[in-house]
Amino acid sequence: MKKLAAVLLSSSILLSTLPSGLAQAAEANVTRGEVVNYLLKVVDDYNPGVKKEDILKGYGQGDAKENQDVSRIEALIMLSRAFSELPEPKGNDLRIANITAEFIDIPKWAEDEIAKLTATGIINGYPNGKLGASDHITMEQLNTLTKRLMALKGSNPRDDYYEFVNKTWLNQSTIPAGEMTNGVFNELATLNEDRVKTIIDEIVQKPQQAGSIEQKIADFYKTALDVEHRNQQGIKPIAPYLTAIDKASSIQQLLDTTLEMESAMSNGSLLSFAVMGDAKDSNVNTLYFSGLGTVLDKNSYVSRDERTKNVYIGYLTKLFKLSGADEKSAKTQAEVMYSFEKELAAATMDIQDQGNVNNFYNAYSKDKFVALFKSFDMAKVMKELHFDNTDKVIVTDIGLVNKTAEILTDPNLDTLKTYAKALLLMNTGSMLSEDFVKISQEFQSEMFGVEGEKTNEEIALMITQGVMSDYLSQEFAERYFSQEAKQDVEQMVKQFIEVYKERIQDLDWMSETTNAKAIKKLDKMTIKIGYPDKWDDSLKNVTIKSYEDGGSLFENIVAISKASKARAVASLGQPVDKNSWMMSVYDVNAYYNPLNNEIVFPAGILQAPFYDLKAKHETNLGAIGMVIAHEISHAFDNLGSAYDENGNAVDWWTTEDYKKFQEKCEQVIAYYDGVEVVPGVYNNGKLTVSENIADLGGMAASLQVLSKTENPDYKAYFEGYATIWRTTMNKEIAKYMSTVDTHSANKVRVNRTVSNFPEFYKAYEVTEKDAMYVAPENRVSIW
Repeated sequence: MKKLAAVLLSSSILLSTLPSGLAQAAEANVTRGEVVNYLLKVVDDYNPGVKKEDILKGYGQGDAKENQDVSRIEALIMLSRAFSELPEPKGNDLRIANITAEFIDIPKWAEDEIAKLTATGIINGYPNGKLGASDHITMEQLNTLTKRLMALKGSNPRDDYYEFVNKTWLNQSTIPAGEMTNGVFNELATLNEDRVKTIIDEIVQKPQQAGSIEQKIADFYKTALDVEHRNQQGIKPIAPYLTAIDKASSIQQLLDTTLEMESAMSNGSLLSFAVMGDAKDSNVNTLYFSGLGTVLDKNSYVSRDERTKNVYIGYLTKLFKLSGADEKSAKTQAEVMYSFEKELAAATMDIQDQGNVNNFYNAYSKDKFVALFKSFDMAKVMKELHFDNTDKVIVTDIGLVNKTAEILTDPNLDTLKTYAKALLLMNTGSMLSEDFVKISQEFQSEMFGVEGEKTNEEIALMITQGVMSDYLSQEFAERYFSQEAKQDVEQMVKQFIEVYKERIQDLDWMSETTNAKAIKKLDKMTIKIGYPDKWDDSLKNVTIKSYEDGGSLFENIVAISKASKARAVASLGQPVDKNSWMMSVYDVNAYYNPLNNEIVFPAGILQAPFYDLKAKHETNLGAIGMVIAHEISHAFDNLGSAYDENGNAVDWWTTEDYKKFQEKCEQVIAYYDGVEVVPGVYNNGKLTVSENIADLGGMAASLQVLSKTENPDYKAYFEGYATIWRTTMNKEIAKYMSTVDTHSANKVRVNRTVSNFPEFYKAYEVTEKDAMYVAPENRVSIW
């Protein structure tokens, strides 16, 4: 769920230029008779009693010409007649619809019926304004259009389960000002934010002792909220660094300048080092290096998306103008920045490949690593960053690092200075004047269609939650997560792990050797529920000051960042702290960490509707139970399966077993690939395979737990599952997410996942004639 914030400036939003659902395909065209027979089978739940003659009117004198290939316009009219009453798009349907389409090739006799269908938003035209009225249509295209109308109706669980469960909410849905999406995760996150805000307000209203946790929270929040003082400071806090960058006369001088910036404010270094557990010796922290990075996702550059390019360059131009550049210079620098990043993007690993340990774990000795860089002294850089006390560097993207070494040369100095300034402006803008916030919000509006803006209070709360999470989490846990709930969830997790063992032991494709190691991994899995056993006091020695006491938001964040950097430097080569958490207690999320072989469920997600002590057992199983089993499954997805019970990237598979596992992964890829998300946007099975494996494994395990219940209510289970994934977003966001998110679209992860299990078919009496039906031989299973 945090990924949207991390890639705020990322998108590729142009929809397909071919008419959605009507693009020509190699599949054979269908006849008029085939269309009407198909429609009669699928619309009985929507238009009972409809007859053949209601759909196929014929050419007069009783000649229906059923054997004639159907034209596009004929098929659309027959589709409209079959459903008869076409609903008006509302809420989510209206956001993703194309109700403004106009076509220049509609004959007079068809205008009224095509207008009705166009108003539903399910059809688009060619870029030249034509529908392609006389073109032919295939059964696949007809099926796509029919499913869109079924989704718009949302009345039949056997045709579109996600829409059936969530239709009322989706029709009434709104997206809060300044947000990209809304849904159950967002709603609960907002509730948790309100709770944190209450905690902060209570602290602020009371007197605080200097140096206390309460004083640090109160004064930080007040500086985040004090826009007036930030506006008075303007760009002054970083102005000297921008000047120093401009004065650099060589690559070495530029890097020296950025290292001075890094030393002064833990921000500014062009070279991205990180300290974390060694993937092949997870008990020890090691050094990772990823090279120069891009602001947008790779696809935004390599897809040749002119609209994204122009919007991003426009944002960069405004950013450079805030740094003091005139319009012409700012535009030139923005174009240089984009072109430079495009070159980096071409060398960057694809998103779906980045999590594979075989791709990102490339161990270099320090000497070999330093030798990669011919134009400057990398050894000096590492020493200045205090990363010189190691003899190993893990290069996470060889292609990007090689490109980085190639580009970091004096001939590219001016370009690199532009790049350095842009990153500094973007990384510090939220701490400076509200002009930076304004152009960021404008960018979101232009790029993603985000409407409205967050208030200063909302922004201050968001910043405070992020940097004061260790302190705020303690109070949140005490108020909103009981010991009873913690124990109950712990028991649920243990039950799921035992069921997982049963499932693995029953596998017919895995040998006893690999099976025993998989069981061992489950036995050693660490479970973290609600909140840490020991609270972190990472800000113990950090001084936080209000503006009245001579502080500022900029200086407070710098102080916190420097403390964080110092901890990271000190941890290099030291044992990994296995007790640490990667999320705040109030986050509405959960995760599996393969390097620790642990599953973590913050208190933030252990709230209704995900988990409710008062809810029906089956509902909880479909919601939080599915989430728990999903995270356990990540230990055995295409990425997590590379790590053993100790969190080390060790090959614990037999050759034959791993070959079978890869074959099953390919089946999962195919099963989820190409499923339509919104009109003209399709799910990427390769990008989403790890999460899809976790969804399938999670549902299989949670259904097995449910099967042990007396008289289980499977409908309540599936409804609980579908409810937590309800979400709304516009088509620009949906398109963007389909290119960068490793999770399938929420509608896909509901409909495609439940369609894989016989319990769903039995609960809702799904048969071959229903759109949710998948033939047994086409369903997939790994765990």
